[in-house]
Amino acid sequence: MVVLAQTEKISWTALFNNDIKIFTELYNCYFPRVYNYVHYRVSNFQDANDLTSQIFEKLFSKFKYYQSERAPFAAWLFSIARNTITDYYRLQTRTCCTSLELTQDLQNTGPGPDELVILTEMQNHLHTALSSLTQRERDLISLKFWSGLSNRDIATLTGISESNTGVILFRAMKKLRKIFESQGISSYD
Repeated sequence: MVVLAQTEKISWTALFNNDIKIFTELYNCYFPRVYNYVHYRVSNFQDANDLTSQIFEKLFSKFKYYQSERAPFAAWLFSIARNTITDYYRLQTRTCCTSLELTQDLQNTGPGPDELVILTEMQNHLHTALSSLTQRERDLISLKFWSGLSNRDIATLTGISESNTGVILFRAMKKLRKIFESQGISSYD
């Protein structure tokens, strides 16, 4: 399997020539990170699955346009992801209908009521804290922690310097810490 450190050294020519084995290795390597990023941005696992599939379809079909000298592979892949999510929201209609017949056969395999209350409370605290940040700070945090990108890849993707990326992330995390402390939250166990 291609490890993250080696993805920049694989044969881009072979992938360009539709080498399925190399594409499969890239898919296996990057899928969890891309999926986490997408799921964080759309908050719906079904849409996240669909969008992640679209992203890898675009990757496969648009690979001939990739230029390794312009940007690292991860930055290019996440720019595809970011643009796909932007397109999703642009085309998204705000109405959602679900047939009641479809919901009858669903079984609850998720957390119990007590765990659900705790998880919901944790999510509410996190969303409240994140909403106090600027959009740029939220984007950088999502790329860093939900997608696992390095500061260098984030800088390449967003067009800001690597050092500025680190400073913005540091300040955003400091803001989040202060917000949590003001709410009486020191850490979640």
